[in-house]
Amino acid sequence: MNEQYAVLAAYYDRIMEDIDYEAWCDFYEACFTENGIKPKNILDLACGTGSITVPLAKRGYALTGIDLSSEMLSLAQEKSDEAKVKIRFSEQNIALFQAGGNFDAIICSFDGINYLTSPKDVQSCFASVAETLSDGGVFIFDISTPYKYENILADNAFVYEYDDLFLSWQNYFNKKTGLCDFYLTFFVKNEKNSWQRFDETQKQRKYLPSRLEKMLREAGLTVIKTTADLDFSPLKEDSDRCFFICKKATDGE
Repeated sequence: MNEQYAVLAAYYDRIMEDIDYEAWCDFYEACFTENGIKPKNILDLACGTGSITVPLAKRGYALTGIDLSSEMLSLAQEKSDEAKVKIRFSEQNIALFQAGGNFDAIICSFDGINYLTSPKDVQSCFASVAETLSDGGVFIFDISTPYKYENILADNAFVYEYDDLFLSWQNYFNKKTGLCDFYLTFFVKNEKNSWQRFDETQKQRKYLPSRLEKMLREAGLTVIKTTADLDFSPLKEDSDRCFFICKKATDGE
């Protein structure tokens, strides 16, 4: 059984092809404007294959991307080179990272926080964010909601089928522990026109938004707003995603 993203990295962008990454970048810029900041530098936590990192760099920001997966970072570097933008990538665990300076904005997209399956790791991540963020800077991240784990992911299976790839994604959600195990089985067509099987596991944890807000306060970060989508729509009982827009206080606040 392979570690997280060891196999999936190569097919991640294809599976996520329906995502409007430019709309996500627009959302982040709207958050910057709403909070009165014009960030020169941005830190992208759990940056994956750079699908957010690279577009933001193309908009003129100085970007640093951190991810635990060397496979994902390799693809991100290829995108950066192709786009002719300079981005500093670093292979680190976002639970305890060192980014080498202060940043005006820090982002973490596509439930990267849910991949921190220990609450202590989440608290550690938030503490590192507070230490790395400039005074008055913003921290924006999203999570998959409890509703999503309990009603959408749950114990359901999803299938992705392409000419050269078949992926079966089986979920097992433990309501008691809040942990959700993902079992991925890949069948990949090789150059000899035969199929090879690969297996990979992933794990996430469900977090209550209220619990995360408490952790953020303890880390010295203030939640300015929570929203359900890129259009800033309010959270509902059946929202499957929750965005947190947080700010680090300036001296004297």
